[in-house]
Amino acid sequence: MKNIPIILILFISNLIFCQEKFDNEKEIENIQSYNIAEINKKVDEKITVFGTLLTPKSEYNKILVIISGTGKISQKAHNYLTEYLLENNIGVFKFDKRGVGKSTGEYNDQPKVYTNDFIEIYSEFKNSKFTKNKIIGFLGHSLGGIVTTLSIEHNVKPDFLIQWSAPIEKPRELLKYQIENGIKNYDKLIIGKSTEERINALNYVYELIDQNPNKSALDLWKIGKKESKKVNVNKKSFSNYLMPHNVEFARIDNTKTYQNIDFPTLVIIGKEDILVDPNKVKAN
Repeated sequence: MKNIPIILILFISNLIFCQEKFDNEKEIENIQSYNIAEINKKVDEKITVFGTLLTPKSEYNKILVIISGTGKISQKAHNYLTEYLLENNIGVFKFDKRGVGKSTGEYNDQPKVYTNDFIEIYSEFKNSKFTKNKIIGFLGHSLGGIVTTLSIEHNVKPDFLIQWSAPIEKPRELLKYQIENGIKNYDKLIIGKSTEERINALNYVYELIDQNPNKSALDLWKIGKKESKKVNVNKKSFSNYLMPHNVEFARIDNTKTYQNIDFPTLVIIGKEDILVDPNKVKAN
């Protein structure tokens, strides 16, 4: 961890505890003060992912690659962090998700798709002249943290890693924690008259997925339709959840990836985070 720039740690800590709300999707101020290199990679015939490397004009030896969280987030996001890093002699590489900003194709940041796009654009960036003799780190924010672990499983490894408000347990556990905190994102996926009923339904469907690792979402629904009544779970409570992309997400398990990490890693989360359980992060 001591190889991670201390200024970065201090800056992110300041963001976490700061009460002021920022507009975090805008152009970098004094952009002319930095070197700009555009990097793009054609993922397939219809999709090209675009990224930008910003670097100080003075000598520098570190570059931070920022992988954003959920939503239609372009490379214009995280501008305050970007400016701070540049001012302190650290380069920054960011990219537009597919269907956002300059990147083409239909927007899709499901973990498998997002990870593939990241691996493709990062490969182009890593093989460019700009990374020679540079220390390269990843900062995964929220969903971006899941993408970093999936990338590491594909042997795409940084020199150091920062996970910012990202799950350190199985990512699917986010749903339970957010339902318990009254987050409405999953109201149509997991239905019930009470939080307890919804959590019971979610536990059941996770168990169903784990016990049938090779079954499709449709096959899982057929099994659940027949057997859920035996454990007093209403089939309607989880029928909307059993879609292919949700089942794929529920099967992600990054615990071994974290256990096997052999490079400096810093995990940052607010103690009152309502999206990711800080107690689970601390325990892991």
